Amino acid sequence: MKIKRLAENLLLAANVFILFILLFHPALRLPAWVQVTGRMHPLLLHFPIVLLLLALVLDVMMLRNAALRGYQPLISNLWLAGALTAAITAISGLFLSVEDVYSGSMLSWHKWTGLGIVWLSSLLYMLRYYKQPIFMAGSVLMLAGLAMAGHFGANLTHGTDFLLAPVTPPPQKIVVPVEQALVYEHLVKPILEQKCVSCHNAAKAKGQLLMETPAQMLKGGKSGLLFVAGNPAASLMLQRIHLPMEEKKHMPPKNKTQLEPDEITILQHWVRSGADFKRKVTELPADDSLYLLALQKLAAPEVEETYAFAAADESTLKKLNNNYRVIYPVARHSPALVVNFYNKTQYSAKALEELLPLKTQVVELHLQKMPVQDADLAIIKQFSNLRRLNLDFTAITGPTLKELSALPHLRSLAVSGTRVTAAHLQPLAASKSLKEIYCWNTGITGQGWQQLAAIKHIRFEKGYVDDGSDSLRLNPPIIENEQTVFRNSMGLVLRHPIRGTEIRYTLDGSDVDSLLSPVFKDSLLIDSSFTIRAKAYKPGWYGSAAVRMRFMKTSYLPDSAVLLQPANEKYVAEGPKSLTDQQTGNFEIGSGKWMGFRYNNMELMMLFKQPVKMKAVTLNTLRLPRSYIFPPQQVEIWGGPQPDQLQLLKKVTPAQPGQKDGNSIIDITCQFAEREINCLKIVAVPVGKLPQWHDGKGQKAWVFVDEILLN
Repeated sequence: MKIKRLAENLLLAANVFILFILLFHPALRLPAWVQVTGRMHPLLLHFPIVLLLLALVLDVMMLRNAALRGYQPLISNLWLAGALTAAITAISGLFLSVEDVYSGSMLSWHKWTGLGIVWLSSLLYMLRYYKQPIFMAGSVLMLAGLAMAGHFGANLTHGTDFLLAPVTPPPQKIVVPVEQALVYEHLVKPILEQKCVSCHNAAKAKGQLLMETPAQMLKGGKSGLLFVAGNPAASLMLQRIHLPMEEKKHMPPKNKTQLEPDEITILQHWVRSGADFKRKVTELPADDSLYLLALQKLAAPEVEETYAFAAADESTLKKLNNNYRVIYPVARHSPALVVNFYNKTQYSAKALEELLPLKTQVVELHLQKMPVQDADLAIIKQFSNLRRLNLDFTAITGPTLKELSALPHLRSLAVSGTRVTAAHLQPLAASKSLKEIYCWNTGITGQGWQQLAAIKHIRFEKGYVDDGSDSLRLNPPIIENEQTVFRNSMGLVLRHPIRGTEIRYTLDGSDVDSLLSPVFKDSLLIDSSFTIRAKAYKPGWYGSAAVRMRFMKTSYLPDSAVLLQPANEKYVAEGPKSLTDQQTGNFEIGSGKWMGFRYNNMELMMLFKQPVKMKAVTLNTLRLPRSYIFPPQQVEIWGGPQPDQLQLLKKVTPAQPGQKDGNSIIDITCQFAEREINCLKIVAVPVGKLPQWHDGKGQKAWVFVDEILLN
């Protein structure tokens, strides 16, 4: 009885304390240890639900069965325990709401239904036996309150779409003409609605951030502005997106559907281009990445074509497939076939004629750059279900092209780089299925183009014709070398698709001068690490933007390598071999190239069967400050003849980023007196505490490494 009286007094005190919190809620500032009790709210709320439901069920059973009256003390204790735990849960919830993690109408509904349960359960405990009708009505109200409070709480935690997400059909793809599309409305907004608004709306407003309208997005939330127009690296939205999944502030939360890579790209380019809410897609440059993504995203979904003909015999396919004539289905389980020819020395009319057993199944025939003759079209016209025919840069001259008009399904024809004329193409107007003909760089003259323009149901693609009236900007040179890490030496190859273009370059990463920088010839032999920067120039054109790429030399590859401490399970790449596979990663930490370490040092042991002379070790590391990724605070290089005979060769302390430093890929080079070694140990220590200016101040940083160079 003493314990019961104490519990009753605590219940009364808790109700008074709740009223006190409600009265002074706007002015409350909670110490850290009290915030911990607030964050226990999701754990505590299960106890009053169970206790109150159990008490209610037993009380109703007792009212209907007098034989159960002996359980009245137990039931009374359950009511008291339920009301008291409900009050404690409500207090912890009020403490949690002070942190402003959540706001909005959903929070208000959850708070007041929860408080209603506390007050109603307290009254029912004291008055439940006075009048049965009042007790029954109060019980119904409490059940409704439990259901509503649970519903609003679940919506706060998981989002309004959480419950029905598995049975909700995916949103329909937006189909809008590119000419009418707006960058924000039709590219950015759908991403935000699907991945962000469920937590940042008027009903929930997590972090006091609303994302339903442009005005709300510009206002930002508790942590500051959502984005900085023109600067993705300084934009909070993109910083949170790029945080490792384990971080609490990673967005969307790890239990939510994550952003796809192309969605992240759209958001990055939108912010970089100024975060304009009214800009049209057509106002973007034609070569802009965001414009190209818009064409892809806004295109009408392709309807998969069905074919009425039967599949070809497997033995026939196997017989006709070889290294220079490759045959494969357009899609899995489809009877339709695609044929590609390779190696012009192996092509002949007979090789084409051999395909006639498949004339019903072949829907695409690619013969570009093969020595196809005009007479070969008599064979091609027998492929009755042909949809696409590529004759680019073949030897045809055009007189027999009219025979292709007999193909009932031919939609696309390519004859670029051949000697065909407008007179050869005009008979194809008789085709009812043909929709497009690619015919740039052919013998068609200006008058011929006018004649073809009169054929309205076929689009004739003539490409860009330079009439001298426009000065266009050249596209950047193309670096042919795909591998950025090389052994000993490398032949650098640059090219440009426009003939007569001059390529100038530097090898130290400095700006390219159109007059003083050296001109690139056929190739360049390089025997040390370098950063190439190159631009293209041609009279009558504007010079191109610069292309830049790092190339790194490594003289040795270990015979074996082992990690002495494991990498984080999310960022293991392909194990130690990924650190010497001569492939470097980019800023995408989930690409499978990077190894990540946080709670362990990176400790790598490399072994060489034969002694090697070494004087430099370089670690290729990542710096993404807003994603908690910093250079290591210390790097140690140990070497010797055996693992138990290692000496410290070099210790370096890399510079750490400041508050304004952005993302970068950093080479940390450790140079030492040349040593002959069989065993090398590399230790990289993560930063123990992030600086005070960082959002995660005091927490451990990550170290990301993707390549180690030995010279």
